[in-house]
Amino acid sequence: MPEAATSAAPAPALPAGEPELARFQAALRELARGGRKAHVRIVWLGDSHGQADFWTGALRDALQKRFGKAGPGFVHVGWKQYRHDGVKLSTEEKWTIRPKVPAASSRTGDGVFGLGGVVTTGAAGSGWARVNVTDEGLSSRLSWDVCYRLRSPGDEFEVSLGAGPKQKIRTTATEPPGELRHLTLVSEGRETLQVVPTRGNPELCGVVIETDPADRPGVVLDTLGINGARFGTPLAWDEASFGAELARRKPSLVVLEYGTNEAGDVAVDPVKYTQRLVRLVERIRRFAPDTDCLALAPTDRADARARTPLVRDAIREGAQQAGCSFWDTYAVMGGDGSIRAWAAESPARAAGDGVHLTQRGYRELGASLATHVLRGLPP
Repeated sequence: MPEAATSAAPAPALPAGEPELARFQAALRELARGGRKAHVRIVWLGDSHGQADFWTGALRDALQKRFGKAGPGFVHVGWKQYRHDGVKLSTEEKWTIRPKVPAASSRTGDGVFGLGGVVTTGAAGSGWARVNVTDEGLSSRLSWDVCYRLRSPGDEFEVSLGAGPKQKIRTTATEPPGELRHLTLVSEGRETLQVVPTRGNPELCGVVIETDPADRPGVVLDTLGINGARFGTPLAWDEASFGAELARRKPSLVVLEYGTNEAGDVAVDPVKYTQRLVRLVERIRRFAPDTDCLALAPTDRADARARTPLVRDAIREGAQQAGCSFWDTYAVMGGDGSIRAWAAESPARAAGDGVHLTQRGYRELGASLATHVLRGLPP
C-alpha cells in the first residue's frame, strides 16, 4: 500500500502584535517588501532620558538595521547641551536658546519653538554653528531641511553645506519676518552644515537630515527630548506652529516618554497626568491623524519609590483612553529598587543619581523597546 500523505507541520504562530501599532507595523511591512517609497518616521517626545539619544539611538539602530538607514532625522543646531548619535555638533562663541527654561509647562513668549521645542540664536559676530554627519553608513544623497525664523527685518544669516556656495538668508517682500521658514539643501553623502549669523539675531529651529526616500527609503527617528520635560511641556508650545512642523514630518509613530519628572512631584496628581497625556495625543492627531502612538512608563526613581508606580498607572490609563500602545519601562527594569540595583552592577546600567541610566542601561532599554514595537512582525 502506498504511504499515507503527510501534511506539513503548521508554521509556528507569531506572537500577537500590538493593535495600537497596526498602521506603524503595516508601514514597516511595506518597507520590508520594497513596496514603499517613503520613509517610516518616528517622533519621540520626552525628557532627559530621550535627550541623551542613547535610548532613542538604540531603537533607531535596531529599526534601521532591519528596515533601512534613512538618516539621523531631526538635529538641533547651535545647542551645546545636546548630543545625537551619528552627528558631531560644534559652535564658536556664544549661542543662546529660547525658552531659557525649555522644560517649562507654562507658555513662554509666543510659544513658537519649532518641532523640537527649542530655538537657538547666534547674534551677528557670534561665530558659527556646525552639524557634521559622522555615520559612515550614510554615503548616499542626503536632504538637509533647515528650519529658521527671522523675527525682524534686520535678521540675516549665511548658510553653507560642505564646499558648496554660501547663501545669505534674509527677509523679503514675499517672506516677511515672524514666520517659521524652511530651506532645503542637498549633499552627495556625508557633509558639514555651517550657519553664520551676519545681522541681527536670527533663530534656528533645527535641521532634519534624511536620505532621498525615492532612492533609499528607510526608518527615521526624530529625538525631541528635553531635560526636565513633562507632559505639560509640549502642551505649552504654540499649537498651530508646532502642529505645522509635526505635519511636515508625517510620522507613522509618536512616542511619549514622560513621567520621571512627574514622579518627582511631592504631591503627585495622577488624574492630571492622565488628562495631559490624552490632551497631548488629541493635539498630535489633529495634525498627524494617521499616526500611531506609544506611551512609555517612567524608569524607576530612587527618591520616588511610592510615587513612580502611581505615575506609571496614570500613564497606562491615559494610553488606554487615547488608544495608544503602552510599554512598562518600570517593570522592564525590575520595578521598585531596580535603579539602585542597576547602579550597583559592574559595569553599571544606572547612574549614581538614582534618576538617570548609563549609556549601557539606555541602550539595553532601546533594544527591549525595539522588540516590543516589532512584536507580531515576521523575523
